[in-house]
Amino acid sequence: MKALWSKRSLKYGSNTFLLIVIVLTVVAMVNFVSTKHHHRFDLTKGKLYSLADQTVQVLKNLKKDVKVIAFYREGSGQELRDRLQEYDYRSDRFSFEFVDPDKNPEKAKLYGIRSYKTIVVQSGTKEEKIREDSEKELTNAILKVTREGNKVIYFVEGHGENRTDDSGKEGYSYVKKGLEDANYDVKTVLLAQEGKVPEDCAILVVSGAQRAFLSNEIEMIETYIKQGGDAFFLFDPGGDTGLEDMLKTWGIEVGRDVVVDVSGIGRLFGIGGVGVPIAGEYGAHPITEKHKGVMTFYPLARSVSFEANGRTDISGTELAKTSSSSWAESDPNVLKGGEVRRDAGEKGGPISLSVAVTVEANAEAKGASEEDPEKKQARLVVFGDSDFAKNRYFPQQGNGDLFLNCISWLAEEEELISIRPKEAGFNPINLTKAQGRNLFLFSVILLPLAVIVAGTVVYVKRR
Repeated sequence: MKALWSKRSLKYGSNTFLLIVIVLTVVAMVNFVSTKHHHRFDLTKGKLYSLADQTVQVLKNLKKDVKVIAFYREGSGQELRDRLQEYDYRSDRFSFEFVDPDKNPEKAKLYGIRSYKTIVVQSGTKEEKIREDSEKELTNAILKVTREGNKVIYFVEGHGENRTDDSGKEGYSYVKKGLEDANYDVKTVLLAQEGKVPEDCAILVVSGAQRAFLSNEIEMIETYIKQGGDAFFLFDPGGDTGLEDMLKTWGIEVGRDVVVDVSGIGRLFGIGGVGVPIAGEYGAHPITEKHKGVMTFYPLARSVSFEANGRTDISGTELAKTSSSSWAESDPNVLKGGEVRRDAGEKGGPISLSVAVTVEANAEAKGASEEDPEKKQARLVVFGDSDFAKNRYFPQQGNGDLFLNCISWLAEEEELISIRPKEAGFNPINLTKAQGRNLFLFSVILLPLAVIVAGTVVYVKRR
């Protein structure tokens, strides 16, 4: 036996066997770890195959178990399966299963399934059925089944405001759709007729008013805010609604001007001229923390700034700011023609276009809010432009996300502040005639020719 173990072949053989066992063990451990902790790289321009920031935030903040049941024929729905695996990886409270309605008709009948490719999202006793397998629809369904009740957002009417039922380019129907997707109820209110801000109002929105408010309407809004109500104001250059003076009470200055931007950034992106300022700089605030590196643009805007003036019961942040090549023009008529230049006394950029302010409710108002004794603060967001959220601009750059993030902050749902899921777009590669010719020569002629030459050389050498 000793002689056997002393043989060189046996020693080498045992060492090789041991090395193979070690390698296989390492490979198995790496494979096990990779299944639990993996990372995918998405090289697409819009990160179309990565979960959007909104989805990640929703999954991260799940407080209830959520289950998705996908009723698909066996062997189909691989793209949905891959997406759901990403969801499952992000949260321990998320799970999913695929059910073939033909093989499990009892379960299909239990959930009232009448067609293939129906997805059921459930949490507790709440259930939502969807027919689209996009990330946007899935995430919205999760929001609907996990939220306790729907908060109501009222849009004020009667002064020429933007209408949420207008599906034209100048309407606000995209805003309404975005809010409803996030599980908010959207309603309108005519304050002069109602006599007060409705009791169930979570957020009051005044967007693009063209005519002045009545004095009693202003008092209704002021009382609502003093009692801890949250409000979103979007003004446009020109005119005076009367709300501008009311907002001065809380350190908010809505400028009687129009912001001009001569940096040329807007024209570079085909957005507009000097009357369309671009914001790429944002204040440090929960609303804008996800917007670093994302542009927003504002067709005809007025400046909005904040100054606490030593008061301790208010605090605010200037949100979106223009470039240093802009200023607050005191004469809006200059945009109608002629030379656009900054005059002495006009404030130079960066110019603030929006602010977010927190107001401590006064003692009298606290006592009046018996239904919500914990409500001690009012939240206000003020923009110097309402056009940026109109249907023609809402999907562009970060405009829509910024509007919806303002709503999330006003509703005290900071966990929903995010950049929403993106959808695949059409991104053609435009080549010049010379570039097309060179590409043809390289791929169709030179590359195959090089393979033929290399093969010929190898053949000759072997001969």
